[in-house]
Amino acid sequence: MVRVKICGIRSWEEAKWAIDAGADAVGFIFVPQRKRYIRPEQAREISLNLPPYVARVGVFVNEDPTIVAEIVQQSHLTAIQLHGSEALEDYQSMGIPCIKSLNIPIDSILISEGASSSQSDQPFSELQLPLKEWKGMLQGILVDSSNQGLFGGTGSSLPWDNPSLQHLFEYIRSFDIPLILAGGLTPENVQHAIHIVNPYAVDVSSGVERLGAKHPELIKSFLKKAKEL
Repeated sequence: MVRVKICGIRSWEEAKWAIDAGADAVGFIFVPQRKRYIRPEQAREISLNLPPYVARVGVFVNEDPTIVAEIVQQSHLTAIQLHGSEALEDYQSMGIPCIKSLNIPIDSILISEGASSSQSDQPFSELQLPLKEWKGMLQGILVDSSNQGLFGGTGSSLPWDNPSLQHLFEYIRSFDIPLILAGGLTPENVQHAIHIVNPYAVDVSSGVERLGAKHPELIKSFLKKAKEL
């Protein structure tokens, strides 16, 4: 059964909606520029009230490793998720799993769809190169969509059956690194995405929001659809 993370949690109420619906993990965004940003002390209060087997994942973008380590301790995180150009070796001493995001620009998909089959894997060749160096330092690769330079929460889904993406998914699996799927997932499309990609886990934020805020019925529907498969 696929695991589910509800990301962008900002209150205990939202966290409770997620765990009551069966979420395996909640995500806290520690990026001050983002609208789903949460202060470490707020995340700590939520973490201390969560059941023991719910994972608590901190999301960072090019944050100083010393600051990340402090937030890990303060907020009782059980994993970190890195979305920038971090040097992974700088984050290995924290003693918790590390997830690295591969942010796929939507416009690169359009380029690949117009390419010949012999060229179909070329748009993502630069993303494949670091994986050999990352092996042993990661416990998960999150494939996410990016739009206009933004990561996560863009509401833009990837064309999961695109040959270039399928090639990238298989390449990730060849390293025995769990594949986590994100990017424009919703209650309406999550089953289709899981069927095509067969990920270890799915990660959702904006897809379970209404008017920019988490919605309990959307969270419940997303979990129900994801866990049915």
